[in-house]
Amino acid sequence: MKFRAVSQETQMNYMLWSIKNEIRKENKYLASLPFDPSPIIGVVKYHLDQWDPIQLLEVGSQEDEYDGEARSITVYIIKHMEDISVAGLGQEIQRLFSKAFLDEFQSDEETFEIAIGILRDLTNGNEDVSNE
Repeated sequence: MKFRAVSQETQMNYMLWSIKNEIRKENKYLASLPFDPSPIIGVVKYHLDQWDPIQLLEVGSQEDEYDGEARSITVYIIKHMEDISVAGLGQEIQRLFSKAFLDEFQSDEETFEIAIGILRDLTNGNEDVSNE
């Protein structure tokens, strides 16, 4: 979205409102499910933390650094459960990280390796990886 003749503060407030609104929608969707999505979120979060594509955890950032991305990817997985593919999940991971981290994230083939790991653990029932 382009802003014209508005202050930096207004632009920042709009961006924060947009993020909060997106989080609220995702949380509402996850809460409406007839099952607990926590194991899926755990698997996704485990793989994102191990990957740490921006090296935020490596430099001592909080452990919840990739929680938002894990939640968004989980929503994608659940909504595409019937026809999920490595390519589709990999592209979604690239899209989310590019959007969230802009120039800090360099899109690469690792997103597809992460997608493979996530789908492998979910289809093999390896939700325990999130507790390692």
